[in-house]
Amino acid sequence: MARIDLIAEEVAMLMPMIARRILLGFFQSVSITQTQIFTIITIAEGAPIRLSELSQKLNISAPTVTGIVDRLEKLAYVRRIPDRADRRAINVDLTPKGRALAQKFKSTIKSKWKELLAQLPEKEQEQYAAILRKIQRNMQ
Repeated sequence: MARIDLIAEEVAMLMPMIARRILLGFFQSVSITQTQIFTIITIAEGAPIRLSELSQKLNISAPTVTGIVDRLEKLAYVRRIPDRADRRAINVDLTPKGRALAQKFKSTIKSKWKELLAQLPEKEQEQYAAILRKIQRNMQ
């Protein structure tokens, strides 16, 4: 097996494990799913956002996004608003409760990463961030 295969296999195993550990504490403190929080974060990045655009950004079908937004609306995290430019379109925006949850999520994740990165020398912290940025650029 080529070296890159071994590395890819290891990374494929480690990344989800690390993500689960980081996210676990957050999801134990709130009663929403990963898909719902990722929807809230995506809305926060471009609020207000059309349902069709939200569907594309999340790579989820429009009917599925509608169901997710329905549930988030019942929980008072989001609200639907008419699109001023196109009366047929509906935009979704965060409520103050939704914005607070998005902020709590970002702050929790940042805190967890800070704890993990603090265990590495500063040079390795910078290298790790640089590698992640490079991988992200290559994914676009």
